[in-house]
Amino acid sequence: MVFWNVMSFPLTAGLARFLSPATRPILLLPCAKVTSCLTLVLLICFETVLLSTVSDCTKSFYVHWNTTNPIFRIDNTDHIIDVNKGNYPFEYDQVNIICPVYTPGTHEEDAEKYIIYNVSKEEYDTCRITNPNPRIIAICDKPYKLMYFTITFRSFTPQPGGLEFQPGQDYYFISTSSKDDLHRRIGGRCSTNNMKVVFKVCCRPDEMHNNQTVSHAHAATTPAVTSVSTPAPVSHPPSHRPTVQVPHPTFAPRPTTHYDVPKPTTKKSSEFDKHP
Repeated sequence: MVFWNVMSFPLTAGLARFLSPATRPILLLPCAKVTSCLTLVLLICFETVLLSTVSDCTKSFYVHWNTTNPIFRIDNTDHIIDVNKGNYPFEYDQVNIICPVYTPGTHEEDAEKYIIYNVSKEEYDTCRITNPNPRIIAICDKPYKLMYFTITFRSFTPQPGGLEFQPGQDYYFISTSSKDDLHRRIGGRCSTNNMKVVFKVCCRPDEMHNNQTVSHAHAATTPAVTSVSTPAPVSHPPSHRPTVQVPHPTFAPRPTTHYDVPKPTTKKSSEFDKHP
């Protein structure tokens, strides 16, 4: 009776309902946390796999920006680089511009230092920067420290003022720095050592359409050739056998006409047999 009275007390009854298994919502919180954690882990794994797949399809270029690099020789066209060629949408190539680095014992006057600019076609051809505020790509002014600058050839960038590379356009990088003047903007090693690079971004929309059209046309003609060539051996023997059998009936009447003389003698129906 005392136990029943205690349970019938309003405060005690409410506490009992809170402690009952059916009314304990606080126990659901760990399950929710586990579910959210598993979802987050799955999303991270999916994004990692997607990024790794995309990165395998893209290409990375390495340009050592110094006078000993053979791509800057005037007797070749290695300084003209095609990027984003053959890539799928949202796949972008990268270039790593590596600054000259020297051992600590090297004299500083013997070390090469550069400022690399993104310039126009005219400035590229003349090695003369006329833009008062040129776009600086890289500053290689620490010869005893490994420095490199990575550029992604994407058509848009989330960073304000970042580089954007439109399909079908050419982008020109030069360095007019000289041995004595890092900030020189006329001549410099652009003129003496041909320190310039062209990046040709593929492709214009019409070129992409033409490439897709050619690929589809090639894919369409390839099965047509195979379909014609495969039944040819099967259909040829039946068509060839009647042509071989046709001459036999044509030659058969000829021997019969040759031996056609004794036939009327047996029948005795000709006028020559009746009157010898």
